[in-house]
Amino acid sequence: MATFVLVHGAFTGGWHWQRVRRQLQKAGHEVYTPTLTGAGERGHLLSRDIRLAVHVKDVTSLLFHEDLHDVVLVGHSYGGVVITAVAEQAADRIKQLVYLDATVPAHGQAATGAFTEGTADVLSQMSSGTDWLLPALPLSAVGVSLPADVEWMTPRRGPHPLATLHEPVHLESEAARRLPRSYIRCTQRQGLVGLFGVDPLAPFYAKAVAEGWPVRDLDSGHDAMVTVPIQVAEVLADLA
Repeated sequence: MATFVLVHGAFTGGWHWQRVRRQLQKAGHEVYTPTLTGAGERGHLLSRDIRLAVHVKDVTSLLFHEDLHDVVLVGHSYGGVVITAVAEQAADRIKQLVYLDATVPAHGQAATGAFTEGTADVLSQMSSGTDWLLPALPLSAVGVSLPADVEWMTPRRGPHPLATLHEPVHLESEAARRLPRSYIRCTQRQGLVGLFGVDPLAPFYAKAVAEGWPVRDLDSGHDAMVTVPIQVAEVLADLA
């Protein structure tokens, strides 16, 4: 059995993994779903002072205090930046990194600089009127359309601190570089392309393929953990 730490993306929280967590636990796996500072049930801590380093600390602190080892560290969307940076500090506790339709920054890149060209311009337009918050993407963009899912997710989502998307990662750890990595792509891209005019995550899938990582496809939109949780759990268990 594996130990999973599932890191959510922007606008959500640990609750976003609820359905996948239950499936993995039912199969006997140990599962942790931390909520990053300022999100979900920790939304009352949202402030303009939150940087990527705060979110990295959220996860490294969990690994330390729970004394976790041989962890399958999974990041969704923005969570890919977080797990990449966590590996720099805690490679000895990690068995492998799994990117679920996620950002995979290179050394010196911030999330906004790593997306497909044009994505950052749309994000900037979305956040006009505030200098530190990005409002949640429409649920249609992340592939969520069932009324019950919309009703469940809408009151639980919130804005994301912009500074975390502009902070570059510094990748210098040889131990982190040696960690196995894999990529899970959600193949229904029309929601994201409809919003941004391009597929913002295309460079990361291409990078995974070019570097020979194990790659899996899911027939879903971006928020696969909500719409196809059984399939997500199965793929994660298979990769582990």
